[in-house]
This record gives sequence, C-alpha cells and structure tokens, in this order.
Amino acid sequence: MFAAIFFIRKISLVSIILLWLGLLTTTAETASVYKYVDENGVVSYTDQYARAQPFNPVEIEIWEPDQDAVSLRYTKMGNLYLYNSLYGPVTVTLKMNQKDNVIAHKDLSKPIIIAPRTEVFIDQVNYLGQGKLEFSYHFSVGTPSDIQEDHSNLRAPFAGSFQISQAFNGGYSHNLPGNRYAMDIAMPVGTPILASKSGTVLDMRDSYDGHSKNPADRAKTNYVRLLHADGTMTLYAHLKTGSGVVGPGQHVKAGQLLALSGNTGYSTGPHLHFAVQRNDGTRLISIPFNLKGITPKKGIWLDGQSAYVP
Repeated sequence: MFAAIFFIRKISLVSIILLWLGLLTTTAETASVYKYVDENGVVSYTDQYARAQPFNPVEIEIWEPDQDAVSLRYTKMGNLYLYNSLYGPVTVTLKMNQKDNVIAHKDLSKPIIIAPRTEVFIDQVNYLGQGKLEFSYHFSVGTPSDIQEDHSNLRAPFAGSFQISQAFNGGYSHNLPGNRYAMDIAMPVGTPILASKSGTVLDMRDSYDGHSKNPADRAKTNYVRLLHADGTMTLYAHLKTGSGVVGPGQHVKAGQLLALSGNTGYSTGPHLHFAVQRNDGTRLISIPFNLKGITPKKGIWLDGQSAYVP
C-alpha cells in the first residue's frame, strides 16, 4: 500500500553526502504515510504531512526493503560507487548540488541500473569550485518496464476459497499508484499463502507484530515480494509474524508456500493484500491482472490452489 519505493541513505564522507527525498503531494483523503529523516538522522513515519514537511518527506505507498539496501561510496580520489545488496536489480537516480566546476566523464543525470548483489564503479567525479560537492540518490527495485497489464493468468495466491473484500481502485485504501490495482482477500490468520507464479524472492519482512487502524503503521507490515522473469513483481502483504518459509534470493515455483496469512501493520482485520507491480523508471506502480481469467471484483469468491509445494 505504498506507492513509490524510494530508498534513501545518509552518508558522511570527505564530501558530505546528504539525504535527498522527493517531495510528493497528496490529499488528506488518501491517508498517505510520509517517511522523513530529521536533523539527527532519525528515520520516522507519520500520516501528518505538516509534521514531516520541514524534512522534505517522501510519500510511501508500498512496502520497501531496508533503507540501506543501496549505498553510495565516494572516495578521496573522486571515485563514485553504488552497491546493491538486494537479490534483484535496482534503478538509481543520482543528484548533485553543484552543476558548475564539476568534472565527470558520464551523464550522471540518467538512471543507473545496478545488478543484484553488486558494487559498480559509476564515474570519477571531481569538483573544482567553492564549498562542498554533495550527492543524493533514490532508487526503485527492478528495471524500467512499460508492461501495462499482466496477462499471465496468475494462480490464486492462497489455498482454500475466500471472498475479495477490496479490489481495484478500492475506496478505503487502494487509491495510490502502488496499490490502485491490488486486491484484499479476507481470510483467517494462518492460511497458506502461495506463489502466484514462479520467481525469485526479492525482499521480505517477517518480524513485525500487531496491527492498527493508524495509516502510519503501513510501514510495520510483513510481506514477501517476488521478482518474475518478465520484470514484474508480485506482492503478498499483512503476513503472520515469523511465518515466512522462504528467504531473499531463493527461487520459488508457482504454487510454492511462501508464508501464512496474518493481520500485521495497517489492517482492520485478517486478510491478504496482493498486487502485481512494475518499475516505471522512478517508482513501483501496480498494474491490472487476472487470476485464471477472473478479474478481481469486490464481493466475488475465489477458489485458491488445491495443492501446494510445501
């Protein structure tokens, strides 16, 4: 239920690297959550924009990996490196506070794709001007894709038969780019959650406990995100604490058990939140999908997979 995956890291080097958060505006009706870093470097989440505004907040619509999943290294010799610790590619956008008197050999304004588990030399960057050269960056998981809809006839991501409680463009919480084409399925805690198609575990959270009706608790949700061969990602959220049976980097088959359903984070009751997402170049957005030819609609019952790979 977050819209853009922006991962920000604050780094102190010979040239101070400052945090840069893209400011996104929204209306109060969307119950958005804002992530910000205060003057002491403390990361906080709030649904009160006024509280976050002095710190250039970023609006969160989807769950994200750890903020240091991507890191930037700038040496005394001016060598600039980016490291991606995730098990899938990321798309990084760099920004510098200076335009004049900067000597670089590449156009650093273009998005940079970093392969999984890799540190890449980006460029040698030297500054001949006054003051300090400051770098900032944000990234989104995956590589840019123009896929508009998933036509792969996904399997239902659970075992059993359950009713959809919120579907595409749901007025309660499916109103942001990252979750507009998502579905919520009400189900008892402990229901087996299964991979809708084969892929690799890109990232996951498994340790959060409890739930509330406070939108700020969206950040305290357990989830698994799979990366698929076509570049799309499937998201399984609100999972039971400690129930994950897969790990980052693991390849899973369609129908394989991922975790158990739960009621964690921003949630009014036990359910599974499921979405298909793609990277649009700067963030993750959700895209329409169907389950074996069935378009998710509120109130309809879905038959899940009758057998699964344990």
